[in-house]
Amino acid sequence: MTTQKFNYSIVKPGTQPYLDYLALRHKVFCEELKRVPSTNQFFSNVPLETDSYDEHSIHVLCRDVETGDAVGCTRLILPSTKGLSITGRYEMNHDTADFSNQTGEIGRLAIASELRRHRGELSSAGLHQSPQPKPAKDVEKQHGQIVALGLYREIFKIAHQYGIDHCFAAMEPSLARLLTRIGFPFNVAGPLNSEVQPPRQPYFISAHAIVSSLSIRDSSLYRFMFGANDAPALNHFQAAATRTYSPALNFQLAA
Repeated sequence: MTTQKFNYSIVKPGTQPYLDYLALRHKVFCEELKRVPSTNQFFSNVPLETDSYDEHSIHVLCRDVETGDAVGCTRLILPSTKGLSITGRYEMNHDTADFSNQTGEIGRLAIASELRRHRGELSSAGLHQSPQPKPAKDVEKQHGQIVALGLYREIFKIAHQYGIDHCFAAMEPSLARLLTRIGFPFNVAGPLNSEVQPPRQPYFISAHAIVSSLSIRDSSLYRFMFGANDAPALNHFQAAATRTYSPALNFQLAA
């Protein structure tokens, strides 16, 4: 999908876009966040970040339409015999551990540093609530919000195409509360894991809950998330996001 400023596409192994996607993951998660150890994998001297769940995932890359630069990415881990990454890293509640095969996992959501508001404040799932937000130094910083929400939109579209009813994601509790206020009702799926830094907790969300929540909360965000890709709708959403959300949000990343 292409908006005025950004293009979102599914990237596949063996292609240059996929390498660009893995390179962005390495830059954010290995070099900047240092949350994922580098595996010393390279292509033409460019370091890449990859793991065993990639072959069971659908990968999304966002590029700046004007420059062609990779500015955001994420993946949806599909149900498979391998299972999901989150269940091996977090203790799961009994009532969520036995979800059906229609359950996926959102992960590796990252925004390029030039679009992030505060490079030193990195959250766990694409958003961060700053108690005393600072204005963006330039308009490019404001685009990080649109990229992050666009990545969520693409993931939920893919989930629908694959018949996935629920998605897991690991994040900080403050982020889950923030997402719920915006209209993404994430529910607790297990206890907080203090062994990871910053401490994060497993959550799950259903597609039905997102549609129901957004339909009664914010019409511009609903249109942006569910198919309105025309310029007037996107401009309306961007204005609403800047006015309503950006004072409380700093879109960053999710491992």
